[in-house]
Amino acid sequence: MLLIEPERGAKRMIKHRTWLFVPGNHSRTMEKAMETQADIVIYDLEDAIPWNEKDEAREIVVKHLQEKHVNKASYKLLRVNESTSSFFTKDVIAGVRGNVDGIVLPKSEYPEHIKDVDQQLTALEQELNCTVGDIPLFPLIESAIGVHNSYEIAKASPRIPRLSFGAIDYTSDIQTKLSDSGEELLYAQSQLVNSSYAAGIEGPIDTVYADFQNEEGLLRDTQRGERLGFKGKMIIHPKQIEPVHNVYTPSKKEVAKAAEIVNAYQRAQERGDGAIQLNGKMIDVPVVKSAQQTLDLDKALKET
Repeated sequence: MLLIEPERGAKRMIKHRTWLFVPGNHSRTMEKAMETQADIVIYDLEDAIPWNEKDEAREIVVKHLQEKHVNKASYKLLRVNESTSSFFTKDVIAGVRGNVDGIVLPKSEYPEHIKDVDQQLTALEQELNCTVGDIPLFPLIESAIGVHNSYEIAKASPRIPRLSFGAIDYTSDIQTKLSDSGEELLYAQSQLVNSSYAAGIEGPIDTVYADFQNEEGLLRDTQRGERLGFKGKMIIHPKQIEPVHNVYTPSKKEVAKAAEIVNAYQRAQERGDGAIQLNGKMIDVPVVKSAQQTLDLDKALKET
């Protein structure tokens, strides 16, 4: 079996295709999210919550996390308010004590801010007798300066398994509008993908598609992100789960082709050969590595 070095990041998630946002002030919506097939549920204390309801929403989320049915979700994250806000510290404490699997950090723009948050988390973990470094951070890049600093942000803390992209705030920041073609996002999305792999972390997660009634547009947008190198997509409605899963789940044909490549290469290695040809195409280490990643993902999705 071809060995691939594991990527950096705490609490590595097995499934990461769909990241479903649920507002922290709606108990019923959070309960319904537990019944979906979303890979990850994000309790939102930031954009979805009016300013005068922030403290109440935090308490609602804490209460929800203490209930037994919350374990139905495979992976739970908390999007806190930005680190410069008065709500941030209380949000993080609530998430850690509620045993969420990680913190989504909005408006991530500077590596120094990431390092400050890392230090705060370390102090909190020590206070609560948790393993230091066990709580992952997921920076959400939503501005021009955030995109510009994305490599330094990705390198700022070993707590960071991957980045994510917020296009709505980003397009506002660069004074343009979202389009069906998505050309205004191409630079930022490509930069996040490149920064992630250059920093040695996992592939990033793509922005939400706001028109949840438009399945054709969602499919087109998701396929575009997958081609660029994203490894999942944030979503805002359960009806978006299946289309996104279909894009980020290897098809039977893809799995069969990947297995053929890996098996052929293993046989070549046993013969002492390096690069080989298969079905008229050259097969070398990068091609085999990609095929092995497809097989690993397929296996992980079937086991969980």
